[in-house]
Amino acid sequence: MATIDKRGDYQWRARVRRNGKSETKTFESYEAAQRWALELEGKLVGDEYQDRRQARGTTLAQACGWMVEHLDRRQADAKNKLSKLAYWQNSEFADWSLVSLRPADLLRWRRIVLDEDNAEDLEAVGPAAEVGPQTVVHRLNVLAQVYQRWALAHDQTLTCPVTKYVRPGLPKGRDRRLDPHPDEHGRDEEARLLAAAAESSRPWLRAAIVIALESCMRQAELAGLTWDRVRLDVPHPYADLPKTKNDRARRVPLSVRATEAFASLRPEGTVAVIGKRPVLPVETGRGIAHAFRDAVTDDKFPDLRWHDLRHEAISRLFENTDLRDNEIMAISGHLRAEMLTRYTHLRGDKLGARLPGGSQHRR
Repeated sequence: MATIDKRGDYQWRARVRRNGKSETKTFESYEAAQRWALELEGKLVGDEYQDRRQARGTTLAQACGWMVEHLDRRQADAKNKLSKLAYWQNSEFADWSLVSLRPADLLRWRRIVLDEDNAEDLEAVGPAAEVGPQTVVHRLNVLAQVYQRWALAHDQTLTCPVTKYVRPGLPKGRDRRLDPHPDEHGRDEEARLLAAAAESSRPWLRAAIVIALESCMRQAELAGLTWDRVRLDVPHPYADLPKTKNDRARRVPLSVRATEAFASLRPEGTVAVIGKRPVLPVETGRGIAHAFRDAVTDDKFPDLRWHDLRHEAISRLFENTDLRDNEIMAISGHLRAEMLTRYTHLRGDKLGARLPGGSQHRR
């Protein structure tokens, strides 16, 4: 049981008794003494008192602002987190108290953002969806981090509103591969794709497709590549990518085929003269995507996108090489090994050779 006695003009002594023992502490205000007594008494009986006034008085926008100030800019995903924090700072919940936001509020927000009420059949989003399910998951993950980190830093007990079932289900990732089967003219899909690119109004598109298939470069990485970063005159040609999606520079080795494609694009003159001239005559990755869409139509290449070339390139590294996962990560630019788990099944047949008697034909 707790008692509080006035000891002087500016002193209050709190005493908590439990099982014949007592603990005392003196404070300068009655409120501070009462809060300490409630907290200690709660710990002793297993029903700890929590002062949630700071959490009640902090808005979501303020908590996100605190997160921005304390975010480690050296993290690979810092830029993405900042954009998600900016979203919540300007959302409909920005002026809400941290203790007011509930899972039901986020579910309502999710339904609107994804236009779920107008989704047809088994689709996850409706025709008026602002963003896709993956973006919603990313935003909710950052929101959960705000609650967890802010509460820990301020010694507050907060119930995170990002609970089970709040995050939307994610659609299966794209698995569009180039069809290896020949058509009536004996050409597989890659051959037909390169032929279509060669006939386009962009003379560089065919070589760009070959480079994408051989190097796993993203379209923005290829669009930002300059000739001073490409070395073709060394025993093992390579291209240096100083700025990538995750802001980590990497060196990409070039196959013989990729080297020939770069050479076909190289303008006349020495490297010193070429300098920082871009490899492709585009300003951004969108320029590559637009050129690709103009030449690659859905009637001849159903549901084929430029980014599918990167998926094809990574798949081929798993199928056609003995490179370890970490070596493939160094080429593709993935940060975590789990990001490559979707490709590991492509080596399932090779595991048989490592089993007892696996190298022998069984009857």
